[in-house]
Amino acid sequence: VYHVDQDGRQQGVVLSEMSDFAYRESAVRSLNLRQLIFPPTSTYAWECGGLPQSIESLSIEEVIDYHKEFYSYSNLTLILIGAYGECPAAIFNVLDGLDVEISASPPPLRRPMPAMLPKWRKARADYLFASEKSQTGSMTFAWEGPAAEDIETCVALEMLIDYMKTDPVSPLRKRFTHRQVPIAGNIEFGLLNYIPTAIVLSFTDVPFVGYISHAAAAAATSAKRRVGAPAMTYPSPADTCGPLDLSKLHDDVNGLFASNYYRKQLVSTMTYVVEHWLSDQWQHFSSYLAKRTACSSANFASVAMSQKDHQGILYKLTRDAVIHRLSPGSASTTQPAFGSRGRLFSMRHELGQKDCAFWKALVQKWFLNGRMLHVATLPDPKMGIQIEAERNLAQRNHIENMRPAELEASKNKLAEALESTKVSIPREVLAALPPTPDISKVQILQFTGYNFNHSSESLLIESPFGIGRVLVVPGEIESKFQISFPLAGLSSELWSYLPLFVRLATAQVGLVIPHAVADTVLQDSCFVSVKPSGMPLVYLNSEQVDCAMGEVLTDHRACIGDYYSHDSTGHWPVEVLTLFGSTKRKDLLRAFKLMSLKMMFGDFGVDTILKVANWLKKDLLAARGTGTSLLIDTFPWLRTPGRLDACAIAKYDPSDRATHAMASHAGNEPFGRALNLYHQIAFLTTLTKSLSAAMNEDDMLATEADSASNAITQIRAHFANCTAATGLAHITLPKCTDGTEARDTLSTLVGEWQACSSAWRENHQVVTVPATPYELPALYSNSHRIYTPPRKRRRAVAVVPAKVPTRLSPNSRAGSRNFVAVSPSLGIHIMLASLQTSYVGVQVPLIIERDPSDTRLVSLAKQLEKRPDTDIYALQLLCIVFNRSEGLVKNAIRGRGYAYGVGIHTNSNNGNLAVYISHAVDPLKALTAFWDVMEQLRPEAGWDAAIDEFQLSAARSIFYFRAYTGFTESMVSEDANFIFRGFSGVEEYLPWMRGHIESIKIADLRRAFLKYFVPFITKGAPSLYIVATPQFSPETGAEFLQQLNGNAYGAKFKAIDMSVLDPIVTI
Repeated sequence: VYHVDQDGRQQGVVLSEMSDFAYRESAVRSLNLRQLIFPPTSTYAWECGGLPQSIESLSIEEVIDYHKEFYSYSNLTLILIGAYGECPAAIFNVLDGLDVEISASPPPLRRPMPAMLPKWRKARADYLFASEKSQTGSMTFAWEGPAAEDIETCVALEMLIDYMKTDPVSPLRKRFTHRQVPIAGNIEFGLLNYIPTAIVLSFTDVPFVGYISHAAAAAATSAKRRVGAPAMTYPSPADTCGPLDLSKLHDDVNGLFASNYYRKQLVSTMTYVVEHWLSDQWQHFSSYLAKRTACSSANFASVAMSQKDHQGILYKLTRDAVIHRLSPGSASTTQPAFGSRGRLFSMRHELGQKDCAFWKALVQKWFLNGRMLHVATLPDPKMGIQIEAERNLAQRNHIENMRPAELEASKNKLAEALESTKVSIPREVLAALPPTPDISKVQILQFTGYNFNHSSESLLIESPFGIGRVLVVPGEIESKFQISFPLAGLSSELWSYLPLFVRLATAQVGLVIPHAVADTVLQDSCFVSVKPSGMPLVYLNSEQVDCAMGEVLTDHRACIGDYYSHDSTGHWPVEVLTLFGSTKRKDLLRAFKLMSLKMMFGDFGVDTILKVANWLKKDLLAARGTGTSLLIDTFPWLRTPGRLDACAIAKYDPSDRATHAMASHAGNEPFGRALNLYHQIAFLTTLTKSLSAAMNEDDMLATEADSASNAITQIRAHFANCTAATGLAHITLPKCTDGTEARDTLSTLVGEWQACSSAWRENHQVVTVPATPYELPALYSNSHRIYTPPRKRRRAVAVVPAKVPTRLSPNSRAGSRNFVAVSPSLGIHIMLASLQTSYVGVQVPLIIERDPSDTRLVSLAKQLEKRPDTDIYALQLLCIVFNRSEGLVKNAIRGRGYAYGVGIHTNSNNGNLAVYISHAVDPLKALTAFWDVMEQLRPEAGWDAAIDEFQLSAARSIFYFRAYTGFTESMVSEDANFIFRGFSGVEEYLPWMRGHIESIKIADLRRAFLKYFVPFITKGAPSLYIVATPQFSPETGAEFLQQLNGNAYGAKFKAIDMSVLDPIVTI
């Protein structure tokens, strides 16, 4: 939990975790809000993980006493869920043996939670949080919610809140975020399952000039009110202005944090909802509720209620048990009312039939008549520096006030305590555990459709896309589509614009369609278009488009790579753009057509590009402010060759103007770096500045605006030509279908894409773009043939495809993954004011073969006999061994309290083996502990003492569990990934993976360790280190850097300012 080592440094796993968490904006907002709502006798008024100052004051006796009081059998509720063939006798026999102990225990704890405070002390409260940014804060509002037993009202509020925060045309979205000048970056809105419940609405990324100026503005506003003056009232916008567009209201951005200003905007918007919005938009609102009800029940039925994942039903039952124990309304009951939330979906359906008056009354009662609490959180760039200075002062005082004998006694006591933390499972227990599961019994759904088995010798039917596959998942209500368009051949000058284009494809925009093709394009697309005579274009505004998409799509995304990994930090993007959508079976064609129309005919004007670029930049800046994103995004930025790679940083001298000028200008970057967080922030910064100036009629910068528009047009031109034998189409259907129907569905879907893209090409001049200087591998080696877009395709003639997809191995990527080598090892120290603990990362290059070679030359079965990928799978199993909670690495770092999180990752896609240590209170000792474990395992004797058959068997079980849990839900995305890697799909990958995993021996793990882990402790190996710490004083920073450079492995560390990593990009 907590201790002070012999150097006076505060350490502990719990302290490591909570030191960063306690000062984050979300944590500050949540804790202070709960303390204003609940009395001190309520557990909600306290942080469950503990605040650092509280953790430091705890004694071990207090922790033990707390554990004894609450973690007893008399306070236990056991819920067993599963398809048991027989009674789980073994479990009940164990419980029966505890009867005596349970009988001797105190009576069951029935302590109802205290009610909320009868009177909230403040209408508004301001709080500071540690941050290096100083331009945005947040506004949070809270209301008292219904009783936990009032399930109907709780569900109704959940439905209303879901609409308010999710639908892009909801009044909250239009008023605060989806507008030309947003006054909030995002909305977080939810009914919190407290006892009693609470409704919390947070507006994040609220812009302001500075806290001091807003404090002065608030004081000035308050001073204008005379003593005894009546309270301010908030008329609805419709009362003062008549019918209006909420997104076009003017706001004084400098006054957003002034007293009552934001509160007034919220109250007036909610009043407008009651008096006008629900009546005017009733059809859209009720349609949204019906769609979301069907979607949520389908997802719960197919996922949470399946035999693989019982978390959904477990949550529902556990919630009933908690309410029985803690809710004042259940104090008189003797048994929990299990299943009270089991009627969740039938209740949603019943609520969906309620009339408009019911929903108006719901808003009026809970949001307008109920008491409201207002909390503002504001950033303080100096808070983190002050906290770290206080820590260092406490450390020095601790050392100075202890005598030598006390220091020695403290050291011995600490060593004894650390030894006791090691996890040691008795051998007889290990022997009793079940063996590796038999995964051959796992049923994997089958694909059908075009080209569904490249390894077979049968004739394959030519498809409009390179590969088209249909998956049937019985029991689902929704259908889904995933279309992947290759980026191969796209000019390198356009790579930087790809994330912006992806965001534009899903943004709130209208459609601009040439009159000549409007009838063809808009046919069966949910639109009743109005085409004034003589007008060359048909325009559909963004609200029409969003309403149409909301009627048929329950989810839709555009992304680079697959949508499961697209938002993962550090994910190396596959060179494809993916369109994904989920809808009802009858709406599949219309849903895909709408996404295609938005991608090709969306109104991506300069104003829209500027608005979306600002949103994207804001998201990336927020991601960079977190320690995890900093580590994982910095590594690929420095590893990939470019003007600001690791070699350039190694030579960087801040005092030399020549090198500084060289490092501060970045031109075109390889694909992976062009999409990297650092390049994107700099790129979007210059882009938004140029577009803003152009919007203000600065003629000198008008060419930059034209350049951005032309880049988007060129990207569209690239995708408009992705029509035949170049893409990958996946469809998921909810009912059984045969191969003919599957192929007909695919042909119809792709035919719509061809019609849409052909219409775009007919009305746009094809832009000639320069060839890319970096060779990107074609995902499919078929020739790019352009198919004509007839509405009905002729029956295709069976042909044998000339070639199959080529391999995408990491070490064959020209210009993308030829990572730079740093010699000697390079270390970078970065200080951030937003951090309270440290993050440590180290990577070594990983050049390793994986996946089969061309199956036209040697069959997959023949290749599998030689187990060519033994190294990569052995390395993955070894990483699982190290990452286990009782593993050597976890015990050495987490068990000693040096850090909270430890992870070892085999990123063969990204070409590296990485170790990440998060929330470290002592980064140097954490890193040294990792080195020590590697040294311990290097000799044969150390290895034999630590790694055995049980470790290998457990690693296999974990690997299979991760590979198959939830596989059905991600099967389409996984199948696309396997096809990109050269397999015919999951049907080839699974036997390949299983054959390798089952053949791995201890000797294979040992070989993988010597080959891939020993470089971490080899002097002169090309390792790259990043250590991110809180903001130190200059003296402390210099001392810390000296300690880092005292390592035994020749890694040379240098301190780098964050601004050095950010390139200045010229559009």
